[in-house]
Amino acid sequence: MTARLTAVVTDDNVWPWLREDTTLTNHGVDMCFVPLADGERLRGQLATADACVSVFFPADLARSAGRLRLLQVTAAGTDHIAWPHLPATVTVANSFGHGRSVAEHVLMTLLAGRRDLLWRDARLRRGHWHTRLVDPHAPSFRNLPGATVGVVGTGHIGRSIAQLCAAVGMRPIGIRRSAAHRTTDDPDFDWVDGPHALHELLREADVLVLACPLDDSTRHMIGARELDLLGPDGILVNVGRGALVQEPSLYDALSGRRLKAAALDVWTTPADARRTPASPLPFHELSNVIMTPHFSATAEDTYRDRALEVADNLKRMAAQQPLRNVVRTAETGTHG
Repeated sequence: MTARLTAVVTDDNVWPWLREDTTLTNHGVDMCFVPLADGERLRGQLATADACVSVFFPADLARSAGRLRLLQVTAAGTDHIAWPHLPATVTVANSFGHGRSVAEHVLMTLLAGRRDLLWRDARLRRGHWHTRLVDPHAPSFRNLPGATVGVVGTGHIGRSIAQLCAAVGMRPIGIRRSAAHRTTDDPDFDWVDGPHALHELLREADVLVLACPLDDSTRHMIGARELDLLGPDGILVNVGRGALVQEPSLYDALSGRRLKAAALDVWTTPADARRTPASPLPFHELSNVIMTPHFSATAEDTYRDRALEVADNLKRMAAQQPLRNVVRTAETGTHG
């Protein structure tokens, strides 16, 4: 017999899908939605809740966890959790569902970068036809087959990126944090190696994609030296976290044309509903930068698929079955 549990949902992107899932009630899960901004009400609900479904879990919520047993994060990243304040009795699980959305964004932006799309668009708006049809000196570009894409981070997102890039003829190579030596039998990559092979990957890659988590080992991993190894024809696509890259070094490389282009979906400046510059540096003035507001994962399909993963875990919890995508177990209190 399953035990009923109560779950508080703060993520208004997955809530519509969870609200319509009638199987949750049948499996012993009772849910309510409380906006993250309604702190007082949310803290009150958490005092008696068994599970919380959220992207963010700041210190005041962590201290109000009460009898909470599961924090179900509706994203892959868990860097918005106040880990020091979270009781060790709380299991933490994350969710995915966004690999295809991010992969399509990467393919779109690397194509735009290789073809100088923003620059050509801006010039034509001013009446300048930079095309080989009328100007033999116009910049040329190459198609994707034969190009090498280096992916740092070979998890769900990195694999989706590699699969889509391979489908259009690119050669994926990868860096995995846990790899001790090179393997060539990975179904999605020509080769995969550990962080020690980063510089070799940069020398081989035409496009570098950052899709890894941010931690002490990856913070500022891409600086001036790494960008120079990628070279003046190289393209950087960052869909991981802004602080993976040394932002001033990236700006200098782009403005000095030591790097062909960059597509940046993540920034060191937090996203804000108010009007807020993405960076203190004037990236917006550069024609070789594609700037997006951390939206690569936000396809409608993503929230539907995340809701399915969340619902599955809540049902498992109610039935006292093993959870999926566990980041930290309540027994050890450690997280990765």
